[in-house]
Amino acid sequence: MQKISVILPAYNEELGIAKVLSRLKEVLANAPDSEILVVNDGSTDATASIAMAHGARVISNPTNMGYGFSLKRGFVAAVNECVVITDADGTYPIERLPDLVAEFDKGLDLVVGARQGANYWSSWTKGFARLCFKWMSQFVVGKRIPDINSGFRVIRRSKIVPVLNDLSNAFSFTTSMTLIFFLKHYFIRYLPISYEQRQGRSKVHYFRDTLITLQILADIIARYNPIKLFLLLALFPFALMLVCLVFALVWGVWLWLPLAFLAGFGALLIVALGFIATIFRRN
Repeated sequence: MQKISVILPAYNEELGIAKVLSRLKEVLANAPDSEILVVNDGSTDATASIAMAHGARVISNPTNMGYGFSLKRGFVAAVNECVVITDADGTYPIERLPDLVAEFDKGLDLVVGARQGANYWSSWTKGFARLCFKWMSQFVVGKRIPDINSGFRVIRRSKIVPVLNDLSNAFSFTTSMTLIFFLKHYFIRYLPISYEQRQGRSKVHYFRDTLITLQILADIIARYNPIKLFLLLALFPFALMLVCLVFALVWGVWLWLPLAFLAGFGALLIVALGFIATIFRRN
């Protein structure tokens, strides 16, 4: 394999990071001059010392700053164009890294391991949330997305560094990256991978991180594809217009006609604003 920079964001991952680093060193044995960067995100356990003992280059945040923030520091510090991100909790099949890099070498800008299996869906609430974000994202980019926020990826550094400021500092970093790469028409491919049970406790706060992800989605849509955001907003007055028309025309409640007119006019106005925003959007 070519020279690779592997970035592992880690917050209190002493239970799993040693095994992950050992597996990485085995896989990278055929990739001389590669590097492993562990971004220690304010850990209070032995994460940093274990990483250093395994020969990783450690960058430490004095306090816990978030998954995305740590990855951003890793991308800035990385020395190679081919950058791999993965987690320090043992959930991703490190042995598949050569497969992802082989696809990347075909001229792609992003290769993503699409997670499969029971550990990925885990519960109906998590599965439902994943599907909702997946459907919303596919509507925005107009393409199928097998896994919107997988954390096992090979990325072209020169493509992601210019947009780092537009990416989330939290767990929605990978979601925002996926959307931006699709909307900028970069070359992307997905490969199916297994997904294992994590070592240690999850750091995800589902309600808070869901709200952050929704905020990031809205921000990215507004920046890169604003017409889709305005179309979503126009759905509400459009639906109201249809309901009012049904009351007026089917049941003869003619007093609903003015409200239907106002709702339809509002929907058209929102769509028109979307087209104006698209004209002036950032290239």
